[in-house]
Amino acid sequence: MPAQQINGDTEAMSAYAGQLTAPAMPPSLARLGTPPNLTGLFEGIAMSVLDKAATAAMAALLTKVTEDMVTDSTKVKAAAAGYTAADVASALTLATSATKVIKQGVDLFKKTAGTVPQSSEKTA
Repeated sequence: MPAQQINGDTEAMSAYAGQLTAPAMPPSLARLGTPPNLTGLFEGIAMSVLDKAATAAMAALLTKVTEDMVTDSTKVKAAAAGYTAADVASALTLATSATKVIKQGVDLFKKTAGTVPQSSEKTA
């Protein structure tokens, strides 16, 4: 779901934040702790060193992706909470305004009812 479609929709934002999970580290990255294989031909040694470099680069990339996902999830949850707080504040403002309008309507009705002559006054 594109980000512009979840702005303001707290349920969608929470669902999006809940779906953010980091990928599991592949078992092949466990090879990082083992020393390069120095036996064999020059090509074998070079491939072993290259494998270690590629494995280290991949581990760094997955670590960065994981950090970015955690940051993104935190930002989305904070934005959802902000929208929820804004919704509550707007609802309170609306309720206050509605109360004022109703009170003004009741006051106007009382004033109008007080100025209209009663039917008994017209005939007398």
